[in-house]
Amino acid sequence: MRQSPIKLTTDNALPLVCPTDLLSIDYPLNQSYQGSFIGHDPTHGNFELTEPFPLIRFKNREYKLVRVHIHKKSEHFVDTDHPSDYEIHFVHVPVAGTLDDPKVVLGILYRESETGPSQRGLNEFIKGLPTRVQLREFSQSTQHATHPITPSKFFPLLPDGTTPDLQNWFHYEGSLTSFPFSEDVSWFVMQNEALVLSSETDDLEQYAEQDPRDLQPLKSRIVVRSFS
Repeated sequence: MRQSPIKLTTDNALPLVCPTDLLSIDYPLNQSYQGSFIGHDPTHGNFELTEPFPLIRFKNREYKLVRVHIHKKSEHFVDTDHPSDYEIHFVHVPVAGTLDDPKVVLGILYRESETGPSQRGLNEFIKGLPTRVQLREFSQSTQHATHPITPSKFFPLLPDGTTPDLQNWFHYEGSLTSFPFSEDVSWFVMQNEALVLSSETDDLEQYAEQDPRDLQPLKSRIVVRSFS
């Protein structure tokens, strides 16, 4: 059994000597891509990307970003016994593959804050999407209207306040956190939280996919980290 999510702790994760040999996040800075928000049910929805896809490299193999979804309350816990306010999942499949193939998922935890450098990409992304009411009322063709997404702008920021932190993460092998819970996911969860302003959470929560799944036992799995 290797189910997800799990609690991640720095002390119990092994540091990698050359983390970029395992994962390289090759999202171009400030480059936008296109996709559509698919979903009618208030508890479930995904943003599905279209070609050309943003790419990452995992174990020297390219994977494309095909789906993004949002959880209200984080599923993973990072160095704490409490969840973050949100968790966003970037779902990747092999370049020539589909969602039936093994997946690489990047998890970004978000904390609500009254002030601070919120993630511009998240705010811009949410503002451009149709509301849940509109999704229920629109025709099929309108529901699938395309909207831009800039993946690099979703990540926590480095101390300079402008550069996205794409390098600091935990990694383990696990599963989907919703049905069918298939154990074919290589997880990378960012070490640091990103910020979302309190003034933006009403818009964000329209697209929260579902409640978080309970933490699962680590069992004999090994967790590694990219940072010292």
